[in-house]
Amino acid sequence: MAGMEQTAAVPEQPIAENGPVQELLALLKENNPAGYQEFSKLIESVSLMESRLAVAVGELEAMRGDLQKMQNHSLKAALQNACRSMEANISSMQQRLAEVKEKIVEGCKNVLADFKERGTVALNGIARFLHLRPALEAVRQSAEHNRKENSQSMAKIDAFVSEYHETGKHLKNMRLALMGKEPVQEARSAGRIAACVKAPYRASRACMGAIEKGALKAMDALDRLEKAAERRPSVLKAMKEQTPKAEPVKERQTPSQDKGSR
Repeated sequence: MAGMEQTAAVPEQPIAENGPVQELLALLKENNPAGYQEFSKLIESVSLMESRLAVAVGELEAMRGDLQKMQNHSLKAALQNACRSMEANISSMQQRLAEVKEKIVEGCKNVLADFKERGTVALNGIARFLHLRPALEAVRQSAEHNRKENSQSMAKIDAFVSEYHETGKHLKNMRLALMGKEPVQEARSAGRIAACVKAPYRASRACMGAIEKGALKAMDALDRLEKAAERRPSVLKAMKEQTPKAEPVKERQTPSQDKGSR
């Protein structure tokens, strides 16, 4: 798990602290309030996904610390496998989220460059510079897939532990029957062992569920950003519409000569 240790030790720059992102937000706030509102919501959604991944990394680190203290080798092996699964989910999602952030930063740079050439009209269609939808959809799909896989793994653990305790109940009842005692009616609950093994899957499922919601919110903000750009006329068009049209110059007519003066 050395890769995860390195990732946790050297976090990437948060998207909200990126220079081009901050510069574009400032320009939008001054020149395009509607665009600023939706773009800031998009950045906020990505920031929340970043934060949720950071929490998951911390949870994984704590679980790995618990692993070092375990004496039960069977339980330790099961928990190690669960932690590896959680680590793989986090690592994959970090890569996908990094792609989203890269596209945002690159898109911001392109908008800023266009702004220097064309002025505020460049701020009307920033969504087309971002090319974000495929990357956000990939994040959403991956998070949904991992969340469902975690739920399935937890269900399998519950089923296994339940079967284990049910078998134990039958063996105990056989002994009780031989001793002429009443049988046990209910098997023991899943208990501490199942909860311990399920902990990484539960943490990963919560993380992926939050990221799935974050990706959906980011895509909603992107939709509104695109629609706002469609509704907002370009500055040049607005200027043309507001400029009063000059009246056509009338030709000067030469007065006709009086016949009597000839």
